[in-house]
Amino acid sequence: MIVVAGEALIDLVPQGPGALAPLRPARGGGPHNTAVALARLGSRTAFCSRLSTDPYGQALYDGLHTAGVETTTVQRGPEPTTLALATL
Repeated sequence: MIVVAGEALIDLVPQGPGALAPLRPARGGGPHNTAVALARLGSRTAFCSRLSTDPYGQALYDGLHTAGVETTTVQRGPEPTTLALATL
């Protein structure tokens, strides 16, 4: 089993040009994306991190499950999910 430890966050990605373009939330964080990619490639993978119990944290958690990542080492807590503003 490959265990990936690290951050999971929500990237806010602009959907058009300009400073006031609408933002689309996307699951992100290098370690989170790595765990998902490994599981999708068929590797037995676990993710070790702490995720929020807020809606974004739940979306991150659900995304791990959908990809087949083991989540028994994921802690949950009330802290808000980290948001990152991406630019293209």
